[in-house]
Amino acid sequence: MTRFVTLLIGSALTSLIAANGFAADAAPAATAVAAAAAVVAPTAVVAPTAVVAPTAVVAPTAVVAPTAAVAPTAAVAPAAAVAPAKDADATAIKIAYIDMAKVAAESPEGKAAGESLKKKSEQLRSKLDAKTKQLEKQKAAIEAKLPTMTQKERSAKAAEFQKKVEEYQKLARTSELEVTKLQDKLTNEIGGVIKKAAGDYAKAHGYLLVVEEKGVLFADEKVKPKDISEEVAAELSKKEKK
Repeated sequence: MTRFVTLLIGSALTSLIAANGFAADAAPAATAVAAAAAVVAPTAVVAPTAVVAPTAVVAPTAVVAPTAAVAPTAAVAPAAAVAPAKDADATAIKIAYIDMAKVAAESPEGKAAGESLKKKSEQLRSKLDAKTKQLEKQKAAIEAKLPTMTQKERSAKAAEFQKKVEEYQKLARTSELEVTKLQDKLTNEIGGVIKKAAGDYAKAHGYLLVVEEKGVLFADEKVKPKDISEEVAAELSKKEKK
């Protein structure tokens, strides 16, 4: 029977230990092709006095070969417009990442959330510690009286103690759930604050994308993302002081 009671207390203490371990997103220029404008107007054809021998009309040499209009060399090869735009675009893209845990730990909002969670955990742990001492005291009292108890009395005490152990286990589960819910609530709140601060910082400094550090699996050398965790934490501290 002593072994049975000891096992019951052992399960209660094991649950207590587990419950107390609470944790804490160039354009190339168009080529200007010049048209030969002087080709259309041979005005000497209209003159009536020169109809018998229109020698000047037969060979208007200036009209046949407008050499200056045929080869506008400057318009054919605009070298400045053919510059490779790929590298320019790559260097223009600014990407950053954030260590959420670091920002939360350094920012006023994160510190306040941590203190709130710690306070709640200590309150619940205190209740569990008091219940543990009660169980230990009752266990010792039962063990002291076992030699003088009848089988019926022993069974009754075992059932009574088992009920109290189950109550303790229920309290431990409830406490753990309460701490977990509070942790999730605080995590979501501080996450939203950090996300907004990161967005404001990114817009102010020309970043096109900010991601969470643990979400980055690969980044090419050309991208060169920057860690802006300290900058965002500093921005949150500035807002807290205002």
